[in-house]
Amino acid sequence: MRIKIPKIIILFVGYIFLFAILIAVSFTIYFKTSYKEKVLPNVYFYGENISGMKKTEVEKIVSDKENNLGDSIILKYEDKQVNISSLEEIGFVWDRDKTINLLMNIGRGKNILDNLYDQLLSLFYKVNVLFAYDLDKQKAEDFLEELAITINKDPVDGKLDIKNSKAVVFNLSEDGRKLFIKKSLIDLEKALAKGLSEVELTVKTLEAKNSSDIDELGIKELIAIGESDFSGSPANRVHNIKQGAQVFSGALIAPGREFSFITTLGEVSAKTGYLPELVIKEDKTIPEYGGGLCQVSTTFFRAAINAGFPIIERSAHAYRVSYYEPAGLDATIYEPKPDLIFINDSNKHVLIQTRVDGNKLYVDFYGSPDGREVIVYPPVIYNFIQPGEPIRIETEGLKPGEEKQIEAAHVGADTYFTRKIIYPNGETKEDRFDSHYIPWRAKFEVGKPEEDEEESIIELNN
Repeated sequence: MRIKIPKIIILFVGYIFLFAILIAVSFTIYFKTSYKEKVLPNVYFYGENISGMKKTEVEKIVSDKENNLGDSIILKYEDKQVNISSLEEIGFVWDRDKTINLLMNIGRGKNILDNLYDQLLSLFYKVNVLFAYDLDKQKAEDFLEELAITINKDPVDGKLDIKNSKAVVFNLSEDGRKLFIKKSLIDLEKALAKGLSEVELTVKTLEAKNSSDIDELGIKELIAIGESDFSGSPANRVHNIKQGAQVFSGALIAPGREFSFITTLGEVSAKTGYLPELVIKEDKTIPEYGGGLCQVSTTFFRAAINAGFPIIERSAHAYRVSYYEPAGLDATIYEPKPDLIFINDSNKHVLIQTRVDGNKLYVDFYGSPDGREVIVYPPVIYNFIQPGEPIRIETEGLKPGEEKQIEAAHVGADTYFTRKIIYPNGETKEDRFDSHYIPWRAKFEVGKPEEDEEESIIELNN
């Protein structure tokens, strides 16, 4: 059975269809006349309304924007950054002509229905257009692959092997990291499209593990460093510094225990690998095995000071020595006394590591930070005393009248420095470390003069 549709419905639908066509034609005529060779309504370029602008105006705006966008970007990860001075390095090029055509052809260039739809929407909705570009994704990915070589690193698990109460193998755990190239490429393209000057790369931390011994002893990180410079030292002195420093590497200080430099150092002799070098002994500077070890004790003193550990025993040198400047931050040792003694007053073990870098010696303390803050104020030097006239010692080892300097002069002085320790509970402690350096006269060996010939004859006749 055929369904008979009333004529009135057919006429109504027909009128609606004709009305729609009329509206479409009217809109088409309106846009063609009002926006001929102009940008459609509600079109924005980086937030700026460019509706109704002609092509020449659009060209100027696009050109100005291209100049502002620049040709560089900063790639950031963690606390580092990589500067890209030319976007072509990563295969990125701004496309000025494409951007102009894109802005001018909104609501145009498609079929009639699509154009009509876009034109109708432009009356009610904003269209924000960004600068067009070309990106060679393979080139950009290759760039990130190369960058990943410098960023990526494997995690290093912490290791601690102890023999005879000393660490023979030690390294703290060190987290690794990995650059996620695909995700970083997406973020990079988005940032470039928006004209941003920086983009954060996607770098994931790869967590490392610690050995059970490290966790048990509480050795988590570097808590203090001592540093000194031995530039200009003779070969034997450098040898003794390195020989002495390696004795201490791996030493452990239990919580609450005293550290004695002399006790830990042990025997100093030719048998234990030391060479003769100058030491200050009484009122002379003479060669002995192990000369230069005070460089090591001085560096230990500085590490203990920076760690905020209580200093039980410490003595300054008799006179100022250039290797230990600034004055007042030195510590002399000589078996059995004077010694350098301090206490590990933290609640965890402290592991000692020593290292030499060029002409500098470092003493590193590893442990668990307990929240204390240590402030070391620069030394105050005063009461300078000039050394006086040189001492000349006659010797038959030189020609008559010949001189050879065997000891340099040193100006005497007093000095002190202070240290302030602020503990987590708010308690504060201040220490003052005084030093007195005597003036030290230069010493010369002088060849004995020849005896007068006439006087010798008279003495013989008598």
